[in-house]
Amino acid sequence: MTPQLEAAYRACRRTAQRAASNFACAFWLLPRDQRRGTEALYAFARLSDDIADSPEPLDHRRARLAAWRRELAAALAGRATDPVLRALADTAARFVVPQHLLWRILDGVEMDLNHRGFATWADLRRYCEHVASAVGLACLAIWGCRDDDAILPAADCGVAFQLTNILRDLTEDGRQGRVYLPRDELARFGCAPIDWLGPVGTPQLRELIAFQCQRAAGLFEAGRRTERYLDGGPRRLFQLMWSTYRGLLAQIERQPLIVLRRRVRLSTSQKLVCAARVLLARSQPLSL
Repeated sequence: MTPQLEAAYRACRRTAQRAASNFACAFWLLPRDQRRGTEALYAFARLSDDIADSPEPLDHRRARLAAWRRELAAALAGRATDPVLRALADTAARFVVPQHLLWRILDGVEMDLNHRGFATWADLRRYCEHVASAVGLACLAIWGCRDDDAILPAADCGVAFQLTNILRDLTEDGRQGRVYLPRDELARFGCAPIDWLGPVGTPQLRELIAFQCQRAAGLFEAGRRTERYLDGGPRRLFQLMWSTYRGLLAQIERQPLIVLRRRVRLSTSQKLVCAARVLLARSQPLSL
């Protein structure tokens, strides 16, 4: 590996560390090459998300995304200038990551920039597959999984993660004019976005959130099968990610309207319990 490429991977690690993500801190579970590749993918996804979340005017963010697309194309063609994209291009080549997944992540950013809400669950699921499942499927390649049977459960798992995030951020997103829950389901339960802009909520909103929790729980169970196709460090990292997000959903299941009062998080002790279960389980199937 050239000094320039070494520096590029170090830049990815710094980006992951700055994000202060629990998952980024757990990448040490992976072998060195897989850890570097996962950090490169994470840094790319993080910087891409930052475009959508920037406080800049919408036109500026769209221009930034267009420039980021051009830089990705150049990097994949061997002409990288951005260090994160240089490491990402090396990762994609080294682990044969399907390039369409990288473009799908950027398409997800564009969906956020052009946010108009979602008419149906099928529309929302498609969005989740772009912003979350695409990252998970790229991870499968980096983690050495080549079994096509892993694709569907990994995609379901990504949707479960993203739906959990949507429920956690319901109020924050609503204040920014972003409504992710499907319009047909809002109508079915008799809810409107104004219902979750205060700390109290309504019985109808409680029922709607409980319904989404039930959907997410089914996706978690389907996504759990992903671990069958992983070994060693990748399997332990997946189990830690799964158990962490499933724990977040469990809190919302118990108190659906808690998302109106605070952003649901795991306590330090809960995180330690999740980590201990994964580390002590070694190669055994996940058990909660």
